[in-house]
Amino acid sequence: MKKVGCREFKNRQGHYLARVRRGETLILTDRGKPVAQIMPVEKWDSLSLDEKLVELERQGHLRLGKRPFTPFDPVPATGKPASQIIIEDRESR
Repeated sequence: MKKVGCREFKNRQGHYLARVRRGETLILTDRGKPVAQIMPVEKWDSLSLDEKLVELERQGHLRLGKRPFTPFDPVPATGKPASQIIIEDRESR
């Protein structure tokens, strides 16, 4: 992956977008710090859901769980259903 400053990218946008069209991934930097990643759409679309989640975790956007969910017993609701309470509230206005 090539790192490109934001100003350089702005000044030579056509050149860098052509590189992305050819399959290259670019990292945009602002004062030397990475701020964005530009990649071909086909590259992202070809990834499976699991691969996308792993990539997003690698980028720090989410954290994947390591253990399966524990089973739980739902608590039985008492009283009126929420939909009936909402209808009654709307009628009283």
